[in-house]
Amino acid sequence: MPNSHVTQNPKVTGSPNTQELYAILNFQSQILEKVAQDATPEQIFDDICRFIEQSIPACVASIMLFDSAHQQLHVTCAPSLPPNAIDAFNGLEPAIGAGSCGTSAFMGIPALAVDIANDSRWDHLRDVAEQFDIQACWSYPIILDEHQVNGTIAISSFTPRTPHPFHIKLLEAATNVISIVLKRVDSQKALDHTAHLLNNITQTMPGALYQYRLTANKQQEFTYLSSGIKQMTGVSAEDACNNFGLIWKQVHPEDKAQLWTSIAHASQHSLAWSHEFRIFHLNGELKWLRGSSLLEEEVVDGKQIWNGVFLDITPEKASIEKLRLAGIAFSNTNDGIMIADKNNVIVDINQAYADISGYSREELLGQSPTLLKSNKHSPAFYQSIWDTLEIHKHWQGEIWNKRKSGEIVPHLVNINAVLDPSSQELTHYVSVLADISGIKASEAKLSHLVHHDALTNLPNRLLFSARLDHAITHRNTNEKIAMLHMDLDRFKHINDSLGHTYGDELLIQVTARLTQTLNPTDIVARVGGDEFAILVEELDDNDDASRVADNIVAAMEQPFTLNGHDYFTTASIGIAIAPDHGEDIDVLTKNADIALNQAKDLGRNNYALFQPELSESVEEWIKLEPQLRKAISEKQFRLFYQPQMDRSGNNIIGAEALIRWQHPERGLISPIHFLGIAEEIGLMKKIGNWVLEEAFQQLAIWRQAGLRSFKLAINLASDQITKQNLPDKISSLLNAYKIPPDMIELEILETFLLEHQHESSKTFTELRALGINLALDDFGTGYSSLSYLKKLPINKIKIDQSLVRDIPEDANDEAITKAVILLGHTLDLKVCAEGVETPEQRAFLEIEGCDQLQGYLFSKPIDPADFSNLLRQHNRLVALEA
Repeated sequence: MPNSHVTQNPKVTGSPNTQELYAILNFQSQILEKVAQDATPEQIFDDICRFIEQSIPACVASIMLFDSAHQQLHVTCAPSLPPNAIDAFNGLEPAIGAGSCGTSAFMGIPALAVDIANDSRWDHLRDVAEQFDIQACWSYPIILDEHQVNGTIAISSFTPRTPHPFHIKLLEAATNVISIVLKRVDSQKALDHTAHLLNNITQTMPGALYQYRLTANKQQEFTYLSSGIKQMTGVSAEDACNNFGLIWKQVHPEDKAQLWTSIAHASQHSLAWSHEFRIFHLNGELKWLRGSSLLEEEVVDGKQIWNGVFLDITPEKASIEKLRLAGIAFSNTNDGIMIADKNNVIVDINQAYADISGYSREELLGQSPTLLKSNKHSPAFYQSIWDTLEIHKHWQGEIWNKRKSGEIVPHLVNINAVLDPSSQELTHYVSVLADISGIKASEAKLSHLVHHDALTNLPNRLLFSARLDHAITHRNTNEKIAMLHMDLDRFKHINDSLGHTYGDELLIQVTARLTQTLNPTDIVARVGGDEFAILVEELDDNDDASRVADNIVAAMEQPFTLNGHDYFTTASIGIAIAPDHGEDIDVLTKNADIALNQAKDLGRNNYALFQPELSESVEEWIKLEPQLRKAISEKQFRLFYQPQMDRSGNNIIGAEALIRWQHPERGLISPIHFLGIAEEIGLMKKIGNWVLEEAFQQLAIWRQAGLRSFKLAINLASDQITKQNLPDKISSLLNAYKIPPDMIELEILETFLLEHQHESSKTFTELRALGINLALDDFGTGYSSLSYLKKLPINKIKIDQSLVRDIPEDANDEAITKAVILLGHTLDLKVCAEGVETPEQRAFLEIEGCDQLQGYLFSKPIDPADFSNLLRQHNRLVALEA
């Protein structure tokens, strides 16, 4: 709207009278007193409006303030306007036509509307004026500076009305007072903002800001502390300011004297102060603080004031300590440490690195680590290190390096790439190396011990297997390889009788003799107590292996000198040939073992070449072994009995108890098929004791039926004799079953006596003392030594069936049998012939005076029931009790 059409203010002339001036002065005095009393702006504005309304009858006063953000006026105070009127005026946008207040705020000059109905300055708000019956309104702008209108104050009348000079002066006075209040508000806001800003700064600053005052009589106090002090000490800033001692008593006792000395020195010389000390947090944690402050220049009443900051330097101290310890470790560790820059130029080493490399620190700084390169590794090896460092930032491994002296030594090396924490750019390489020459030597020694026999220094089974596997793998198509498995005969007898010292000496001499007998290219190993394995390569045929074995057997037949005396031990050898008998170490070793057992069966001091049919027998053993163990727990064994007849063959004078295995699937199995397995796997003692128990129990039954003048022969296994107190066992059975001892006859193999004569003689003597009869079984089949027949308490010898079988056709067997019978009778021993199957054999033995006969001619071995019937037929039983 053009200014020419805007209603103009009326001219107001003259001045207020004296009473009115006093009223205005009183108004200003009251309001300014409220300002001085820090009354709120709302209270002051309310007083202004009410004073005006009291001074001018039939009017209402109002104050509107300008919202610069929204470019609107809002009613701040209007104590006499109804709320709906206030709502109607709120949000008023300054403009010509927006009422007296809107126009005044827009133009920055007073707007005095004496008749609103005809005043163009109310064109936009005329309906509001009519609604609340406002007919006149005088408004003055509130201006804090010459460019900005901050609001308006208005006097509204309910009748058309022209202002007097008093009204104008009162509005001007009110405007000035309101301006003062608003400026004060703005100043307070600025102060609050500054205080808030400073508070935020102090809160976010590390540590705690403080103001410290030291009085003339050296009293200490804090006049200001920021809240950070609580995090460092556990004491709040308010409490610390009220009581300085709360902080002082937390200072470490060892640091208090130095702390006070530093404060006193700074005070005396008016210096800036800085000191590090320890302080305890209320939770017991010990912290390091650094205090720094500047002295204010003005000193009042002898009081000095410092403004400063406390910083928690505990992490810094920890880092320094860590660096100190790292420095100690760097200087004193036994491992060499080298630091190179990103271009792999050495920038530092420790003393250990100098000692390990042989170079001084000065000689290595600025050099490349390749100075230690030994040329034992390929370029590809070193490139792989760089590739690993590039990808994983770490490499570890063994490197052969060259010392300054030229000596090439193994080092265990750890290399780490060091990256900048911020940019992740490579900055350095750190290499740690240890001289592992001693470890390598120990590993070599340990490897030798692992792969060699400690006594003979020969390869052991592990190394031999590796050499055998290598030989088989690299064998030429047209050549053969032989594995010889050798076992010393009668070694156990020598070792047990002379002692382990002599046994060890014998093994050493055997080793020397084998080495002398074999070619330098042949490999000999000790694979067990008295077992040796020999590997012979590049053979043309099997006969070559046989010749090697023959040479060994011949060499072993020569005497060995132990403690000045000659002793004899022979060798049994099994031979397996690759590829004929297998093309892997397991098969070849197994077949050599089988051949060794055959060599032993042939009488020892011999060798045997593997025969495929022998493998079937071994496989049979393997199948039967688990079943045999099960047979004991499931009581599958049975005792059969074969009668022993008198010289005429007509009367039963005894019987031999013979074991059989009642297999659940294969039926009755002869002992020849399982006792050898039982002996190999250590079951003979358990089986033999079962036989004793079963035989004694059956004899007790027959005794209850009237059997007398009868001897029951029971075979003994070697483990029963050597691995338990046999006399105690027999004595217990005699007592348990009430058996007269002369009814028991224990049979011992002649081969057992040959090997265990000395250690078993006490056992046999004790058995004879019990009244037990002892018989020597299979006499004449081994290398008989007649001395034990004289020394041991034997009652009977049994002629082996191999000597009886060919009588009368074989004159030699007849002659031997006659000699055995004569020998037995000469030594006052009973003689029993086994295997009597024909009347001719019976007649011959009767004529020669053989005391007892046993064999299929009289009866095969039969079960207890059938044997009871046989005894009854010979009138040996009165009655068989249940």
